[in-house]
Formats: sequence, structure tokens, C-alpha cells
Amino acid sequence: MVGAVKGAKSGFHNENEVGKKLKMPELIFKGIAHPPAKATRDHPADLSVGEMVGTQAAGLPVHIEHETSQNAVGDVLASWQGARGELRVMGRVTDAATAERVKNGDLRGLSLGTDCVQSMDGTVLSRAQRELSLCEEGRRAGTWITELNGQKVHEVACFSRKGARAR
Repeated sequence: MVGAVKGAKSGFHNENEVGKKLKMPELIFKGIAHPPAKATRDHPADLSVGEMVGTQAAGLPVHIEHETSQNAVGDVLASWQGARGELRVMGRVTDAATAERVKNGDLRGLSLGTDCVQSMDGTVLSRAQRELSLCEEGRRAGTWITELNGQKVHEVACFSRKGARAR
């Protein structure tokens, strides 16, 4: 080592410990950000079938409970329309404390942060996705994290004749 004093200690106990402290944890999740569109909207921020097909959530920041004044805790990597018409996402959590809250079940809900601009009479002039939030429970039904690092962590199973398939 250039400039090292023989016998001097670096201040680190071992190389593996340093690597663990410096390495940023990453938790990959998949889930449902928006359920299938309904014939009528429950809220102006709810998406139609056409809006959902056109939504590209990749690159959106991930926040906790829509606290956008705080730093993002991750980002959305991809989005796609699921088999039932729902908006599915894959994202990553890069904040260690938040990753632990997701793993232990405190933050398993997903909520899409939609910016709605309305006219004075309430007509929506534009709708744009601004962020995805991890939360205790999303406002829209069925918006949950379904996988963590490739492991299924949430599933809705229907056992009536009509709904016999798992979702």
C-alpha cells in the first residue's frame, strides 16, 4: 500500500464488514398498483382501461404513504397490464429501513400517486402518474405487493365455483 504506515490499522475490522456496511440493500417487489378499470370511476384519479394500457410507470419514484417531501425509498422498474386488466408493477426498495418494514409486513399495500388537473366544474383535464407509494393498505381494493425477491407473499384464493382460480 502506498503511503501506509507499517503496522497501522485502517479502522475497519475486516473487509467483509466494510462491504456489508457500504453495500446498499435492494428489495425487488412485484404487485398490483391499480385494479381492473370499472365502468364508472369511484374517484377522479381512477384509471380507465385506455389510460391503464397507456400507463408507463417505469422510472417513477417510490415513496412511503405519499410523503413526497421526503426522499424516495426506491423506484419503479417496469409496469404492464395483467391478465385481468389490472396495472402490475415491479419496483425496488433501496432504503434499508423501508425494506425491513416491507419484509415484516408493515408496508405491503401499493398506492398510485396520480396528479389530476380539473376544471372549475370538476371535469378532469389531465391525469398523470407522479409516484408509487408503499403503504399499510391502498385505497383501491386489491392493491398489494404480491412478490418479494421472487417469493410469493400475497395471494387471493377464491374457492367458489365461479372464482375457483387463484388471483
